[in-house]
Amino acid sequence: MTDWINSGVIAWKEEDRYGDDETVLVYFKGTDLTAMTAGLVAQHRPPFAYGHGPASGEWGVIVHHMFNPSREDFDHIDHRRLCPQGAELMVFVPNPCIAKGHGPHAYHYKDGRISSCIDYEDAGYDGEYWPNRLAPLITAAGLDCENDDYEEQLTRLICDHLGLPPLTRDTLVVDRALMASYF
Repeated sequence: MTDWINSGVIAWKEEDRYGDDETVLVYFKGTDLTAMTAGLVAQHRPPFAYGHGPASGEWGVIVHHMFNPSREDFDHIDHRRLCPQGAELMVFVPNPCIAKGHGPHAYHYKDGRISSCIDYEDAGYDGEYWPNRLAPLITAAGLDCENDDYEEQLTRLICDHLGLPPLTRDTLVVDRALMASYF
């Protein structure tokens, strides 16, 4: 399932299509849930939700808030710090602008380096300031950005290409106390 890209993961899990969800979904492989949690906490973005710890070589999932308003911290975190040698991350930012002034973004990291930055408004763009090694795959797929489910199609393409497991509502455990205390 990839329809979480339309509203954000927590809003999707709560079946609140119009909720204000400023969370980031991170798939990770080659590192573990404990290391991901510690890395997020160190960057003041404790995880709101997580999947069960993945088996070695499998993808895990964790969800954190984009910002930390209580610290007046509205900068994006450095996901490279969460991606040591031998690790891989796929980071989805469904609502980079909560008013939907901009489409989602996605970032692929491997061995602490970024390999792709995908702007859903121009997913095939291979920018001069960032890499997009997934651009040829996206271009070859011929997705129609005018299609109502374009964001879902693009997300599904990325997930299928990387072998990311489907996200279901049962997959995630939500830390409701942390969410309630965050603001």
